[in-house]
Amino acid sequence: MSTRGWAIATAVTGLITLALTVVFGLLPEMQAGAACLPAGSVIQFEFARNADDLIAIFGPPGGACRALGAAAMDAVNHVDLIAFIPAYTAFCISAALYLAGGQWGRPLAAAAVAAAILAALADVLETATLLDITQNLDAPGDLLAASQFGAWSKFALLAAHALFCAGLCLISPKRRWIFGVALLLPTLGVAAAAADHVALARVMSAGFAVAWVALLGAAMWALVQSKRT
Repeated sequence: MSTRGWAIATAVTGLITLALTVVFGLLPEMQAGAACLPAGSVIQFEFARNADDLIAIFGPPGGACRALGAAAMDAVNHVDLIAFIPAYTAFCISAALYLAGGQWGRPLAAAAVAAAILAALADVLETATLLDITQNLDAPGDLLAASQFGAWSKFALLAAHALFCAGLCLISPKRRWIFGVALLLPTLGVAAAAADHVALARVMSAGFAVAWVALLGAAMWALVQSKRT
């Protein structure tokens, strides 16, 4: 496929991914449980390490918020599995190949595509495990270790994808300096979250948001420019 074709694919899948982030907050279960769940609860659930972390998110065993919070998380995670993971994976792959001019054989492009696919697999592991945890909130056992492994692997691999895409921006004949710098932010964000996932998870989320909006913007700008020529 041509560079323009990958730009179109990036724009379409990016807009779908963006729309799905809005859908998460509009889910009836999430709206019903919004008053019970603390800010940033979705990511904090992904990083939960023990029963105390679960209590901080869902409230104490037997509490009124447990059922509402669990239903909200289940709704989000079902949409994640069915739609969000496929959408952002397609977006990440399309963006890498757009930046590479459609050349699959470029090492950075191949590495970015591989990182996106592995991140999706890690996300499936994480999300499926989270769905199991909500059925066992009082005694999650070893499930938390599996969900943490999936979550950290996912974010690390997506940061690697962004880093490879930054390389494509910064070493290509037509350098994209602003986009390249923006794509460095996820790596810094993941490092911040690793230092303190409670206080700095939002920094990581913001880093990914800026990077992905930059990828979407680059593709859409390229399409606008192509129509002018």
